[in-house]
Amino acid sequence: VQIRLMDPSAVMHAGLVRHVREVAEERKIAHQVAVRKSGGTDARAIQLHASGVPTVVLGVPARYVHTHNSVIHIGDYLSALELVLELVQSLDAATVDRLCAFEA
Repeated sequence: VQIRLMDPSAVMHAGLVRHVREVAEERKIAHQVAVRKSGGTDARAIQLHASGVPTVVLGVPARYVHTHNSVIHIGDYLSALELVLELVQSLDAATVDRLCAFEA
């Protein structure tokens, strides 16, 4: 699974990226850090909502992504699924409060 640090449309929340990487490493989930020079996602719109939303982009590496059919490795998909499930379980109230504590 790719853990994106930034792309032309957004810079991800450093604390959330750190948390995602820690969860991946603790659970021994295969991952890589990515910086994109092109493209983007809806992350920017999400992180700019209201007073800000901690945001990170997780991606499954794919070939031919802008065609009718993409090709992925099933292991990459399963790693992404496992990471998302582990992240949901790791987000208790204290962790969410810490991630949302933006300094003015």
